[in-house]
Amino acid sequence: MSSGGWRVLLWDDDVNSVATVAFVLHRVVGLALGTALDLPHEVDSRGVAEVGCYDNLEDAEVTAARMQVFGLHSGVVPA
Repeated sequence: MSSGGWRVLLWDDDVNSVATVAFVLHRVVGLALGTALDLPHEVDSRGVAEVGCYDNLEDAEVTAARMQVFGLHSGVVPA
């Protein structure tokens, strides 16, 4: 863990639509609308995108869990 903290990542899947991912990122995770609309396209093209970086592991895990409840493939990795 070089810089400290925890990154929440979102991986691509063949199940969730761009609209569903954007909705979850904006309304459930709390990302700004523009970011929530851009990230699904980044995930689709790169296979993964960073949703956020947190100092506290518990905050990162809560964010990942909120996405997982909606069927998104998310997880927490060291920053």
